[in-house]
Amino acid sequence: MPKYLLKSGRIIDPATDTDFFGDVFIAHGLVQKIGFNFNPEQGTEIIDCTGKLITPGLIDMHVHFRTPGQNHKEILESGSLAALAGGFTTVVAMANTSPAIDSAEKLRNILLLAENKAFCHYYQVGAATLDLAGEVITDIPALKRAGAIAISDDGKAIQEEAILGEVLKRCKNEQIPFLVHCEADGYNPDSVYPEYAYLEIVLSLAQKLKAPLHIQHVSCARSLSLIRQAKDCGVEVTCETAPHYFSLVSEYVKKIGTNAKMNPPLRTDSDRTMVISRLSDKPATIEVIATDHAPHAKAEKEIDFDKAPNGIIGLETAVPVCFSYLNNNLLVPDIIAKLTINPAKILGLKNQGRLVEGLPADITVIDPKLEKVVEADKFYSLSRNCPWNGHTLTSWPVMTIFNGKIAMKDGKILL
Repeated sequence: MPKYLLKSGRIIDPATDTDFFGDVFIAHGLVQKIGFNFNPEQGTEIIDCTGKLITPGLIDMHVHFRTPGQNHKEILESGSLAALAGGFTTVVAMANTSPAIDSAEKLRNILLLAENKAFCHYYQVGAATLDLAGEVITDIPALKRAGAIAISDDGKAIQEEAILGEVLKRCKNEQIPFLVHCEADGYNPDSVYPEYAYLEIVLSLAQKLKAPLHIQHVSCARSLSLIRQAKDCGVEVTCETAPHYFSLVSEYVKKIGTNAKMNPPLRTDSDRTMVISRLSDKPATIEVIATDHAPHAKAEKEIDFDKAPNGIIGLETAVPVCFSYLNNNLLVPDIIAKLTINPAKILGLKNQGRLVEGLPADITVIDPKLEKVVEADKFYSLSRNCPWNGHTLTSWPVMTIFNGKIAMKDGKILL
């Protein structure tokens, strides 16, 4: 195993309130020492991190890697390479594949495939209902035993309140996170109403059942007000937003086209401003930033807007989008926390999201002064549906260390 000394960087680990300038020594795949002025062991590669941030490996708790069934959009190899290129060492994949991951057998199969094909830590969510149809609840205990990290019908929302409540109860009993996509059927999808109307129902159920839940891709001010109120009333609720909800607004859709079409859709500038406010308030209303990385083939996006699928890619742009749009509102450790320890806590991950001596060396190095133009045609993802293509962004990951080895350096994968 290689030995590295990351020297003279700003070491940030929100899990331990670490924030100082120093060195990190890595050997045998582990973080061996964190401190100052180490004498490097023989054979150690010294990496100058002056002016750079050294953080725990980033975690994206909401990605779509399209395997099985839609490999023309993304495969485990390309998705995990995109993650490493973006500074992420851990990803959590949703269950809305073809077929959906709605049984223990399907889940074991995808995890076995990931062992051989994925280049980063890969966790799989199990579906809440069969075929994500919202009618028959899956065998949640079996999914957990098979290795599901959480339960979710992301991409669809369970419309029957009785079934939704039963899923909440079963997830509570199994002590497995329930990740909720909020969207009431039968309304204009461009309106904020389907999101917050559904959210009102699920928060009420969570309060009644005393069941924890996690709300996905929150996009509007009304939803954030409901979540804040629920937290203040003792409801055990966490939530995430995505980079596009604090960097883009609905007016961009006409300019960008289908590469700015997603679900929930882009909102108004006042919604965007509220997302930033709720990321920065104390205690934070929004604990997590997750990309909702949703690749689609070029031809699928190059059709009429109404017929084009929802979703954008985000793994390779998440860090510079976060820093470019949040740096004036959030402290750097707070941004890092939403990409590391906060998702780790929600998902129960013990060895990820922290930069601690003795743990596996999953580390991201970020250059806060690096400015680059987004070039989607050079991405490691198979898809190019990126709304920031051509934009100049600041603060890019320049190194990703995974399991003690440099996996990405200066934008190039080294596996």
